[in-house]
Amino acid sequence: MISIDGIEAFICGRKVGTLASAGRGIISFEYSDDWLDSGYSISPFSLPLHKKLYMPQDREMEGLFGVFQDTLSDGWGRLLTDRYLRSKGHDPSRISPLIRLAMASKTSLGALEYRPKMTEASNSTPDDFDLLTQIADRILDESNVSESEMDCMYAKGGSSGGARPKIDAIIDGELWIVKLPTSMDGIDAGSKEFECSRRALDAGIDMAESRLLPSRSTKGFFASRRFDRIGGKRIHMVTLSGLLESSHRFPSLDYEHFLKTTMILTKDAKAVAEAFRRACFNVFLGNQDDHGRNFAFLFDDSDRRWRLSPAYDITVSRTYFGEHSTTVMGKGRDIGKDDLRKLADMFSLDEIVREEIIRDTESACR
Repeated sequence: MISIDGIEAFICGRKVGTLASAGRGIISFEYSDDWLDSGYSISPFSLPLHKKLYMPQDREMEGLFGVFQDTLSDGWGRLLTDRYLRSKGHDPSRISPLIRLAMASKTSLGALEYRPKMTEASNSTPDDFDLLTQIADRILDESNVSESEMDCMYAKGGSSGGARPKIDAIIDGELWIVKLPTSMDGIDAGSKEFECSRRALDAGIDMAESRLLPSRSTKGFFASRRFDRIGGKRIHMVTLSGLLESSHRFPSLDYEHFLKTTMILTKDAKAVAEAFRRACFNVFLGNQDDHGRNFAFLFDDSDRRWRLSPAYDITVSRTYFGEHSTTVMGKGRDIGKDDLRKLADMFSLDEIVREEIIRDTESACR
């Protein structure tokens, strides 16, 4: 079995601190002296910039602080990583979170990187999205996949989150995420998400650039430019779940948490209004997969400020329990305009602005 007792975390080549096994499945963290001198808090609520040994209070985030758990693969990426480990003769259930962090690829979310770095699979195969979709389907069906196919898929998508297959691809010299619709999604999944992204733009929501790429077997592949990369530079990013140490696998957040976190971190009334706009849009669109990992914040180290990231993973979706993953004023279903108004009023949004947002988002979703 692979074993590591500790790893070091870096951002843009600078050592941030050290993570180490503290027993009982808990991973401790301590900032480096250099980062304490001139760095910033990578997770303001849980990891203030102080010289101390930080210990998570529980194992809800795999024994990690949320900011580090964010960089682990999830959903499709987790399944793919586990299949990759089995192909190399390892039992995934015996692989520690430290090992998984050390396996995080250069395309993992945000700016955090880890050393020692576990060997990454080669990513030399050209991007034939239709062929990769076929391989993804076989992986989901637990069918036979060759070692070279597994290495290729892991290299391209092992850092991915979300339930459905996706890969990282270079488009016009920049890093993009391309989603691969499987047989369970239908051939129009990509075109539907692209349409939703157009509706979001119509509603005035800040979105990353997206495209519908051509396909031989589907109605197109939805692709979105990575906003945690600018000119090849990695941008520090933390999700709402990571900031609040709340696992997205166990829905427990309300849009009140999202707006309040936005207000505290950004100190920007326009950002709070943008967060409210996203709440309204998800309700009117019917996007019930609006869990805490689908909202994020970026740190701008040029002016040392947090800002709300562009919106992502916006599409019509239903949860198995038939409710929004993030509630509105405690309601997961049958959410009406009055519930949204109460949410806005909690944060003293101007009434004219509030009604304009509700009107614009509802109109865009018709």
